[in-house]
Amino acid sequence: MEQQSTEVLQRLDKYFEEAEPKLIAFRRHIHQHPELSGNETSTARFISQVLAGAGIRHRLAASDCGIITEIARAPDPAAPVIALRADIDALPIQEETDKLYRSNNPGVMHACGHDAHTAMLLMTALALKQENRLPFSWRAIFQPSEEEGQGAQQLIQEGALESVDGILALHVDPNRQIGKVGITPGPRTAFCRDFLIEVRGRGGHAARPYATIDPIAAAAHLITLIYQALPRSSDARDPLVVTVGMIQGGYTSNVIPDLVTLKGTIRALRREVAMEASETLERLSDATAQAFKADIKVAFKNLLNGMVNDELTANACAKVARQFLGPDNVISDDPPSLGGEDFADYTAKVPGCMMTLGVAFPGRKVTPLHTATFELNEAGLLVGPKLLARCLLHWSKKRATV
Repeated sequence: MEQQSTEVLQRLDKYFEEAEPKLIAFRRHIHQHPELSGNETSTARFISQVLAGAGIRHRLAASDCGIITEIARAPDPAAPVIALRADIDALPIQEETDKLYRSNNPGVMHACGHDAHTAMLLMTALALKQENRLPFSWRAIFQPSEEEGQGAQQLIQEGALESVDGILALHVDPNRQIGKVGITPGPRTAFCRDFLIEVRGRGGHAARPYATIDPIAAAAHLITLIYQALPRSSDARDPLVVTVGMIQGGYTSNVIPDLVTLKGTIRALRREVAMEASETLERLSDATAQAFKADIKVAFKNLLNGMVNDELTANACAKVARQFLGPDNVISDDPPSLGGEDFADYTAKVPGCMMTLGVAFPGRKVTPLHTATFELNEAGLLVGPKLLARCLLHWSKKRATV
């Protein structure tokens, strides 16, 4: 068994190294043609064409915006079935890099590395397809709408986790140098609840605000309350962030509008804290409505779960990564992030682990995720498929030996 795994790994590594130009070409094509959550039909078609060309059976899902491959079965019917997931959607950001392969779609950009995640999973799937006698079974999941926190549930409802025993994913990290990875067991991301607030008043002339109910004034007061009162209403030992990320209202300088719309998000490491913050936000909205005689309505999206790396799986992956990259290059004590990640919906159902992959440029200032200038070092992408292959082979052994 050990000898067989070594030989398989040698062949997979050889394939990855020879196909590295293809890996980068995949990433650049996807980067150049980004699509927003719920609109990833062209991206899904591109992935489908690559899979079909390799003879990998699959089906379109989530209104043709995502892809689930059929399980590639190992000769051993008792072999574990491991899913590999990549997110494929982009963000509503105007790219400000000078790359030749920068976004062709105005106002849309792969600013979170999903293009790299997709390319690495495509390359991994193509390599695994070359092996007929793997000691594990596998499935690839190309998921839409991660940025909206909806895609994972859509694909789960369409059978992505049927017969699956575990799941793995990669996420690029521009703060880490190439060859370094983060694999930490336990809670990794926040419980997230996005909200929409409509502040409706009575518009009129800007010179006569006394004859109006000014929704801009009410919205400004409410935002101040949110930023002042919410942190003071929560135990400081429980991390909580509430951010208003969008304000829309008005058309010109001399007209008070009828409506102002706010969008924002609540982030906490405990479900209870997120829900209590939601209730406080509603109370603040009611109080502001009364003070300004406005009509204020608050609507919440469904709560996105916090992602938890299964302890056994994460420790096993970290062990493999240390053997592959060296013990000093694997970080296993990262503090949890208040970012959101709907990979949480998979790990709530099967053991799973998301690993972060260093893609920083040596000696260059970090360009953060979710910014118009985000860039990643493509030289680090080859580490991803190699790491996934090693984790899959290790998973095929008895987990009790981990």
